[in-house]
This record gives sequence, C-alpha cells and structure tokens, in this order.
Amino acid sequence: MKLTILGAGTCMLSPARSCSGYWVEAGSVRIRLDSGAGTVHAMTRFGLPWETVTHQFISHFHLDHCGELPGLLWCLKHGRRTPRSTPLEILGPVGLKALLETTSAMHLGGLFDQEFPITVRELSPGDAVPLDGGVTLSVAKTPHTPESLAVRVEANGRSLAYTGDTAWSPDLPRFFGDVDVLVAECSHITLPRDSLHLDAPQTAMLAREAGARRLVPTHFYFDPDKERLAERLAGGYGGGITVAGDGVTIE
Repeated sequence: MKLTILGAGTCMLSPARSCSGYWVEAGSVRIRLDSGAGTVHAMTRFGLPWETVTHQFISHFHLDHCGELPGLLWCLKHGRRTPRSTPLEILGPVGLKALLETTSAMHLGGLFDQEFPITVRELSPGDAVPLDGGVTLSVAKTPHTPESLAVRVEANGRSLAYTGDTAWSPDLPRFFGDVDVLVAECSHITLPRDSLHLDAPQTAMLAREAGARRLVPTHFYFDPDKERLAERLAGGYGGGITVAGDGVTIE
C-alpha cells in the first residue's frame, strides 16, 4: 500500500494544510479517505492519477471532511482527459445517499450523470466489505457525530487505518489493533473542554494501546512544528512517527 496525504488540516485555514483527505493505493484500488476543501486540486499537485480513483470513503458529514465531494464528481464529469468506464463506489455512513442526492440537487443535478457507473454504499459499524484485488475495508463507530466512522484498509498482509474525527473511546484500540500505519487525528495539544476530538497525549495512548507500528498524527488546529509534536508524542508512544503534512507519502 501507498499513502499520500492530500490534506492534514482542519477548517482553520492554513497556507500549508488543506482540509482532510488521504489517497491510498493498494493493488488496483485507488481510494480517497475523506474529501475536504483543497484535496481535489491536491491530487494533481502531488502527481496522482486522480482520473483512476475507484473508491471514495467519507468518515462523517462535516464540511472539512466531505465538502469537496461534489467538486470531485464535477471534475470527473467535465475535467477528465481520457475516457472512463471503470465504476466509482462512494462509501460512508448511513445517510450518505440522502446527503448526496440533496447535494446533487443543490448543484442543479447531474453529478451522477457520468459516462461510468457510480454506486453509493452505506456502512454500519462492524461492516467489512471487499473492494477489489483482495482489499478489504472495515469500519467502526467513533464518538464524534451520530454517523462518524473510523476505517481500516487491509491488503496483502498490510493494514492502514484512519480515525476520522473522534473523541477517546476504549473500543478504538481494539479496532486499530496491530495496524501497520495509523492515521490518527491530533486536533489539539491540550484538549479543550467538551471537545469531541483527541489531543496529543490521547493520540499517543491510542497508538500505543493499539500496537500500531507507525503513527501519522493529523488534523491540526495548531502548528505541529512549532509545538514540537513528534517529541511530545514520543513521550507516550515508542513506535515510528511521521507527522502528517500535505504531500507526505508513506509506503
């Protein structure tokens, strides 16, 4: 598998970080995890074969995670340079179909009127679905919004997982258990009161209890370099750490 980070930021605007988005290649599968603002153009900026995307996963319905999904569909309809017949499957929580239907109507329809088939699959916590070429995608509930899901992608004996947005839950280390690469939100250095996110100590604890081989902290409301995030995390987690940044790749 190969991971390319399209956006490691949040709705706090940054010249260095787009909103949430992650491109994962595994065999014939080209899957985007989330579709926040800035992540559509980021695919071309980082030299990715965006016209070949096979799957789009949405973790939850906040705009910094799904707001650019209409833009992706519009580009696939009007901006492709080559013909396409390969289907696109969009996966996400229950309610995704209604959201997309409403969004398409807001944009005067036509987002699903493509040269190739588009399917929408709604997932419930505990679901595990085969994609293509031996790739499996599974999801678990996170305590963030009523619909929010974490996701795990497995292929050829390797695994990559993404928390989406989440508060701490003792169930998450089990879902992420023994994962090779854990892309985990780390929204704050110190968690604000009543925030349904993770701070640095909780992100380190999650990776440690899950036995993750490499931690990729992301989704920053702060400057991770200025706050020396890697050093902070290393105090609570002894595995490899790659601080997320737009354009960063991991194989």
